[in-house]
Amino acid sequence: MILHSSRFESNSTGHGGNRRTAQIKELISQAGLESDDVKEVPTNRSDRYFAGLYSLSKYKLKFYPSHRVLSSCGRQYKTYRESLRQHNGIKLILWEDTNNYTLPYIAKQAGFNVLALPQNLESMVSGQRDSFTYQFLPGSFENEVKHLAKADSVFCISREEQWLLRLRGLEADYLPYYPPQPILLNLLELRRQREQSVPHRFLILGTAHNPPTRIGMIEQIQWLKKIGQSFRFVVDIAGYGTETLKEYCDDARFVLHGSVDIDKLNHLLSDAKAILVHQTAGVGALTRIPEMLIAGIPVIANANACRSAFSYSGVYCYDNSQELAGLMSATLDIPTVLERPTGAERHFIDYLKRLGEDSENRSSGL
Repeated sequence: MILHSSRFESNSTGHGGNRRTAQIKELISQAGLESDDVKEVPTNRSDRYFAGLYSLSKYKLKFYPSHRVLSSCGRQYKTYRESLRQHNGIKLILWEDTNNYTLPYIAKQAGFNVLALPQNLESMVSGQRDSFTYQFLPGSFENEVKHLAKADSVFCISREEQWLLRLRGLEADYLPYYPPQPILLNLLELRRQREQSVPHRFLILGTAHNPPTRIGMIEQIQWLKKIGQSFRFVVDIAGYGTETLKEYCDDARFVLHGSVDIDKLNHLLSDAKAILVHQTAGVGALTRIPEMLIAGIPVIANANACRSAFSYSGVYCYDNSQELAGLMSATLDIPTVLERPTGAERHFIDYLKRLGEDSENRSSGL
C-alpha cells in the first residue's frame, strides 16, 4: 500500500483533473500496488494558525503574511503529518496536488520517497499566483521549481513542462494522458456510432467557470462571428457554466447547452464535424485532445491549445481567424485511433516499482 495525494477524485465521468487521477490510479494497479488517498484532517482555526506558523518556520518557506496563508499551510501540515503517521504500508507517496507545497518537506522528514505528478505547472496557469507568497511570474515559477525539486522524480503531463524542468536541473520524465479503461471503451463505442452518421456541426467543450478557459471561449466566439459572414455553420457549446456565455452568443449560429449528462454529451460528440479548442493563455487541452482523437473526432485548435499534440493525426492547428475559417470549411479526415503511450507507461510503472521497493527496503532496514 502506498499513499496518493490529489486534489481530484478518481472519476471517469468527471473533468480533466478527475480523469488524469483515474489514469494514475489505473497505472498504480498495473504496477501491482494499492493506494490509499490522503484525507483531510478536521482542524479548528487556532490549530491551523499554530501549525502554519510552525511548519513555515520549520521548513524555512517563504510566505505572504496573511491569515489565509497561515490557515492553508496549517491545514496541509496537519493533514499530511497525520496521514503519513497513520500509514502502515510502503513509505512512498504520489504527489499530484503539487500546489500544496508542504507535502515533500513533511514526507521527506518522515522517511518517505516522493514521486511528483503535477497535472500542470501551477505557476504557468494564466493569472495564477503562488499560494504561499502570492507572487506572480516569474517569482511563482522559481518557488514551484524549488518545491518540485524536493521530490525524487517528477513525471510531467506534457513535453514542454518536462523540457522546462530539465533545463532547471530537475529529474523530469514524461507521462502523457491516455484515458483509463472505462473512458477508453466509451470513446471507442462513440467512434463506432459516428461511422453510421454524417456529422455536420462543430462543438466547443469546456468549463466556463475556469477564467482562462472562459477568456479563450469568448475570443473564439468573437472570431467565429466574423467567420460566419463568409459561410454557414452551427456551433454547439457545452460544459460547466457555458450558459453564462449567452450575452456573447446572440445569433442562431451558437447553441448553448450548459452542463450536460453523458448521454447528451455523446449525442453532441456524435454530431460534431470537429471539436474547436481555443486558448489565449492556458496550459493546453492535454486530456481533451487525446480523447477526441480516439473517438474519431478531428480537433481544430489554436497553437496554444495544441501543445504536446502537434504531431497527432487529426489535430489541425491555426494561428489566426483566416486559418480557422479555412479548416472549418475543409473536409477533414477521420483521425486514426491515438496509440497508447506504452513506452512512457512502462517506464512509469517500472520506476514506481523501483521506488516502492527502495522505500520498503529502507523501512525494513535492509
